[in-house]
Amino acid sequence: MRQISILLVAMSIFLPAFSQSKESDEALLTRAHGLYDTPFTGPLVSFDCAVQFDWKRHIFETLGAVPPAANSTIEHLQAIQHRVFVDRSGAVVSAVPKATDLSGAPHGADLETSFQAIVSSGINAWLPFAMDEILPLKPSKSSFQKVDSGFKVVMNGPNVSATLMLLPDMRISNVISELPQPLHFTTNFVTGPMGFLLQAVKTGPGTNDLDKWDANFTYTFQGVQGVQLPSGVTVTQSATGEKWAYSLDDCKAMTGVKVEVRAPNQ
Repeated sequence: MRQISILLVAMSIFLPAFSQSKESDEALLTRAHGLYDTPFTGPLVSFDCAVQFDWKRHIFETLGAVPPAANSTIEHLQAIQHRVFVDRSGAVVSAVPKATDLSGAPHGADLETSFQAIVSSGINAWLPFAMDEILPLKPSKSSFQKVDSGFKVVMNGPNVSATLMLLPDMRISNVISELPQPLHFTTNFVTGPMGFLLQAVKTGPGTNDLDKWDANFTYTFQGVQGVQLPSGVTVTQSATGEKWAYSLDDCKAMTGVKVEVRAPNQ
């Protein structure tokens, strides 16, 4: 009996210490947010870059050869210069100069439209990570559960419902989202000078067939005026396997005073 009573006393001493040492959901979430490089939550307001793309190489890699009939179209397309402007509302691609005559280039207009859509989609897939909008934000509620692979985070809020899986170091590995739209994606991150940088994200529709994918995006980065911005983007369309690889240079960033907007209940 004396041994049992000693054990009970010991448990009464140590159990409170154990419970107090466990991080709360809020503390875990705060720590996770602080691990990522999120330039649009800091002084970055917008940036714009020149877009570099090799049409001849793209056609060769897609078709295995460059058809002679395509040379004229390639020349017309290659002569067009592009810039992309990016702020929190998204990426906008523009041809420079604006007037572009593709009347003498078969399929040129369609390819130019596709190219601009691909460039903007590549930036827009990175943008939510740059704005720190993947991890839960108030007033959404979230809970952390320790699992063998790291952490399972369940998030619910106004028009938001998702489950996130995090590695032990809190890098996001995959997400299943019910709201605001059904989708799923997997991610890879590298460690940059300011925190975790998105290296790749693979996206798919819906929440049932988790082996179905729409596109895969990969990124490399460059330092511009103290922030990390994409330098190379590759977009791979899952249905066709077609890859579009472009680079960004001559980037100019606009910065301002950081403004924190908090929900009323924070």
